[in-house]
Amino acid sequence: MEVLKGIPIPIIADGVLSPQVHYGESYLDEPHTGIYFITSDEQHGRIIFENLDAIKVCRGEMMPYEYDWDKHVQGTWIFKVEDSLWLKERFDYENKFYGQHYEFGGNVNDMLTDFSHYLFSFHDQFVEVIARGFWFEKDKESLFGKPLQEGHPFLNLPVDNYEILESNNLRMQVRKNPKPENQLKKDAEYCSQKLMEFVLELEGTAKVDNTLLLFYRDGKLLSSLKGYFGKEKFTKEGIATLDDVLPYLGRYTGEVYERRKKMGKEE
Repeated sequence: MEVLKGIPIPIIADGVLSPQVHYGESYLDEPHTGIYFITSDEQHGRIIFENLDAIKVCRGEMMPYEYDWDKHVQGTWIFKVEDSLWLKERFDYENKFYGQHYEFGGNVNDMLTDFSHYLFSFHDQFVEVIARGFWFEKDKESLFGKPLQEGHPFLNLPVDNYEILESNNLRMQVRKNPKPENQLKKDAEYCSQKLMEFVLELEGTAKVDNTLLLFYRDGKLLSSLKGYFGKEKFTKEGIATLDDVLPYLGRYTGEVYERRKKMGKEE
């Protein structure tokens, strides 16, 4: 049976005003796909999604799924739909037509372990989303069409403080998240958090090639090293360290070095 589980966040949506829901590609100044709304303290909120798979908006006054109101925490307006039939339908579709060519990292089974069906409740209206996670922001001015705020987990990590790792004659920047571990663990309840980014320096350019992420899967806190296209290379329970991923980074730089050597770019 599909049931709702509340997800409290520190931002509360206004109980009367309807949200603005935008869907579209984020090219140039195009607003991010997400939910834009007025908060209970008359500010502007924005919620965007990690690996958005599907979104729908429906009218309604009563919750469309079972919910235990006796355990309701005041101010909660975001919910996870447990045992979601919609999520299962989306998995069946992706698995049937894409299989090993699944968009988010190549493993379609991620939908069953890492994705959730979320419900955002507004006045006489529900926004439902299937995604890997979501993040929230608030400001005094509208966030529609505005860049992500500083420290947003979907942004690259700060570049003003990093260490250099040399491997296979290549230089790699190791950028670390400055947030405390306790904060990262808490934030990972909403979406993946970047522990480290690994950036090769090639021909005067620096591009993030690998990322060490922190997230929850089946209630367990995991760290996973993922490549540029999201494929998992290494996963361990808890918070991984640089030493944990060094063998995988060495293998990666070795592959890059050999490719460049064949192209005549390495001595």
